[in-house]
Amino acid sequence: MKHLITPFIAALGIATFFVVAPARAADHLDTPTVIADPAADIGDLYAWTSADGKRLNLVMDIVGKRFSDQVQYVFHVDSGQRFGATTVGTRLLCQFDAAGIVSCWAGREDRVQGDASVAVGLPSRHGRLRVFAGQRDDPYFNNVRGTRAALNATADAVRAGQATKDASGFHRFDEKTLQRIGTLWGQTEGGPARNFLAGWTTSALVVSVDLDLVNAGGPMLAVWGRTERRQTAPDDGPPPPGAPIDRMGRALTGNALLATIGTDEAANALKEAYNRAGPADWQDFAPEIGRNLALYDGFDGVAGNQWLAEAKDASPARYRRLAELLADDRLWVDSRQTRCELYLAVERHAAGASLPPDCGGRTPLVNVNAVFRSLLIRGTPDVADDGVTRDDRSHSTIEFPFLAAPANPTPAPASAPASTSTSTSSAATTQGDLAIANLDHLIRQHGDDPAALEYSLMRLQFLADYRVLDRAAEVAQRPTVDAAGDAAASLRRVRALVTLHRFAEAERLLDAAGATPLQRAALLVATGRAGQVLSALTDEAARRPDFASLVALARAEAAVGRLDEADRHYAQALTKLDTTWPFPAASIAFARGQMWAEQGGDAARGAAFYEEALRLLPDYAAAGIHLAELDLVRGDESSAHARLTRVVRSGDEPEALALLGELHLRQGRTSEGHEEIARAARRYEALLARHPQAFADHAAEFYLGAGRDPRRAWSLARANLRERPTRRAYLLAIRAAEAVNLTREAAALRARMAARHLPHAA
Repeated sequence: MKHLITPFIAALGIATFFVVAPARAADHLDTPTVIADPAADIGDLYAWTSADGKRLNLVMDIVGKRFSDQVQYVFHVDSGQRFGATTVGTRLLCQFDAAGIVSCWAGREDRVQGDASVAVGLPSRHGRLRVFAGQRDDPYFNNVRGTRAALNATADAVRAGQATKDASGFHRFDEKTLQRIGTLWGQTEGGPARNFLAGWTTSALVVSVDLDLVNAGGPMLAVWGRTERRQTAPDDGPPPPGAPIDRMGRALTGNALLATIGTDEAANALKEAYNRAGPADWQDFAPEIGRNLALYDGFDGVAGNQWLAEAKDASPARYRRLAELLADDRLWVDSRQTRCELYLAVERHAAGASLPPDCGGRTPLVNVNAVFRSLLIRGTPDVADDGVTRDDRSHSTIEFPFLAAPANPTPAPASAPASTSTSTSSAATTQGDLAIANLDHLIRQHGDDPAALEYSLMRLQFLADYRVLDRAAEVAQRPTVDAAGDAAASLRRVRALVTLHRFAEAERLLDAAGATPLQRAALLVATGRAGQVLSALTDEAARRPDFASLVALARAEAAVGRLDEADRHYAQALTKLDTTWPFPAASIAFARGQMWAEQGGDAARGAAFYEEALRLLPDYAAAGIHLAELDLVRGDESSAHARLTRVVRSGDEPEALALLGELHLRQGRTSEGHEEIARAARRYEALLARHPQAFADHAAEFYLGAGRDPRRAWSLARANLRERPTRRAYLLAIRAAEAVNLTREAAALRARMAARHLPHAA
């Protein structure tokens, strides 16, 4: 049977998991893998000495609402006698269980364990370590949209040949372009500059540690943060290092200076490599950083006045000194100093600047954008190019936990026990309720920003939240507002239209944009034309065999009935998946379950995959419905009832309601069953009134079965077939035609289907 949620999954495609979301913190345009895993995504890192000179204060902001039970959060504090040379490293590491209980180690010297969500923090057993972990206001402030508009204008000018480039990489823009870049940077969508992150809530891991635990090599400290896959701690010490996920040192370096105006593909590849690199490999990124420093040097029209640039050197070596300094991406703190007001104070002092004594590092009060960008553009630290000079909240460098309480904290859901599953079909992932809490947090944070539609679509795909379709309809109707945003806005509209099953409108937009076959792939697969794009997807997977390309190929192969090949590529895709976010692996398990149960006729194999999807994400509505149907076929009414009840309780899902109603009728619970089927009918009609194309097929299925209105089913099935002539849509129309005794029409449909689709096609 065709399921209500299933078509949305196919239409959404794999991009649901790997999206470049709106910027949100100093580490503000992170890679697809990290964006898809907010509990592992470091937004900001802070480090400074306490006012009494006895402690080092550390803050790591995480984009997600809750910390993952499959990630470990690490502060690396390296120490030495002078800037640039450290000899001893100390790891301050924290892990969380599914209930939010934290365990932190300061090397082997001290440890703390317990609930660290109270603002006063949790002291360690020896009192040398204090930890807070919970929601706080994000102190970073940035005119994200103005910055993006300025960089888009820069990219347009470079592509149009409006900036000559010398041998050093310096771009000389004409005066008109410079004025446009400056104007866009200091505005937000044509109006006064606004802090995009005002009111932003983050999960903050705050540690205050005695200096003598981290300065064994000397008073000069170099701090960087990393998230890693969780490892098991031995009885006598902290856990070993895990596979790296994300890292951060100074604000902006890793994202502002890697493929600044390059393609998304190039930028993502560089940032993935950057995040996973160990210190021994950091200098490999200096040439790329140097190329982007040359771009920033051109934003004031004066060549070579960037901080540390060799003005007289017309070769790429002009930017080498600063590039190598920034490639060593650590926050430097002079722990002998208790005044901490100047960002990059240690680095600037070492370069010869005359500065008052200052610890450097980074506190929550410093305008890092102004210092960093101004040094890169004009060599001085005093101009806020993006027009935003302060946060909307007041933070502290003295009062623990330093960051202001959130203006609108979101309550944590009831905690569930940690998973004890021993499944090895996919890597360990964050527990489902934590992942959903983080997803909902991201949706709230981004508000009505149309670029955040991807997050909402995940609620539709996994939780059957049909309110998201209203949001998609708004995006589909929203016109493009400026040339710089044309491509992104058009793709968002296509995405929204495909989600709504308004395929003809989506195709017209793709035609107007001159879209490539790969850009059309999701639409072609959804409308029964996977064969037209199969060759291009095969070539792409061979050229770049990553998770997204392999899944896209597998979906197309499944759509044309090549089930064994599709399954092999789904399995191969999982080997490329490196995230603790459970949604991608759950989706693949579901896709394989549907493929084998419905196309391959192997119910047992399908059920095993559905069970795996539910292990990863217990509230996965479509998987619960599909598995409940298989339960009914094998006579397990109790399990089916439990699954359907769970789906219905989380939302008024009409297919689950109808199945539950039929089950109750079969069990003799007549009144209850009829009421549930009536509720399903009302729900379908309400959804059809708002989104007729999206629900034509689902409602037709209902009216052929529990709804008992075959003429209504025939009308809906024909409308569905016009919009998406897949094999499944043909089969539905044939059943509906036969139900109203239109045997000639049914025969004609069979002939057309046979000419168009192979027997096992979707």
